[in-house]
Amino acid sequence: MTLEVNAVSKSFGRVRAVTDLSFTARASSIFGLLGPNGAGKTTTIRMILDILTPDSGTITFGGKLVDAELRRSFGYLPEERGLYPKMKLADQLLFLARLHGLDAASARRRIAELADSLELSGQLKRVPSELSKGNQQKVQFIAAVVHEPPLLVLDEPFAGFDPVNVEIIKQAVRGLVARGTAVLLSSHRMEQVEELCEDVCIIDRSRAVLTGNLRRIKQAWPARFVRMTQLPDTSFLGAFGGVTSRASSDGYLELNLPAGVSSSELLRAAVAAGPVDHFEIVEPSLNDIYLHAVRQQEAAA
Repeated sequence: MTLEVNAVSKSFGRVRAVTDLSFTARASSIFGLLGPNGAGKTTTIRMILDILTPDSGTITFGGKLVDAELRRSFGYLPEERGLYPKMKLADQLLFLARLHGLDAASARRRIAELADSLELSGQLKRVPSELSKGNQQKVQFIAAVVHEPPLLVLDEPFAGFDPVNVEIIKQAVRGLVARGTAVLLSSHRMEQVEELCEDVCIIDRSRAVLTGNLRRIKQAWPARFVRMTQLPDTSFLGAFGGVTSRASSDGYLELNLPAGVSSSELLRAAVAAGPVDHFEIVEPSLNDIYLHAVRQQEAAA
């Protein structure tokens, strides 16, 4: 099923938090919701979860307006997290699973499966304070997905995890996607969003500044990036108007080529100034795209 956010706006007094926002998060895919602090991401998430009501526009899932009953089927891992401090983790997860409509036997079976996949087996008889912060966060991830939600909303899901546990959570999310879950991911970790998401929406100052398929956005990007051997003499770059360069930390020269500059002509000029052992055209990163979109919005404001 598909999440449709259609022309949604929300204000708090004179402050416009979200303005005419539209995007689609599809089943069996991960959608990235990006933007600086204060852009409107949290307000958008709260409207999707029926915590806040839009002033205008609609939010539907599977063609139905999101309401309290439909929202009950969703999974949500908030950025600010918390567990009942004196309650054993297994009891907490069972309680939360029952709230989502699972019977006790099914809930226990599902909790055991998830605990095993997240390397938490044997930990759930403890109270939260007896676990590391990372393992507490994995317990909260189980609480968000125990009922196999058709829509999973993840707000900064990798915060506080070491690289090993980041990979464990990624694999768990991919497993849900493979079974049909639509995932909405909000994060400041651009490299992780780029790795996981097919589609993105970048919002700034309450408005969407870029929305669409990440692969197609990269293909349509007007500027190109070249990574090449660092040469002693780079004066040849002066013949190519608008090209900017910088030395990378690993000894290469990184060039930004505006539209109209031929990479093949640049290569010929570099070889003449050579020697050139390495020359590659690099697609823009999501971080490049994000910074460009936000800066353009700020310049227009």
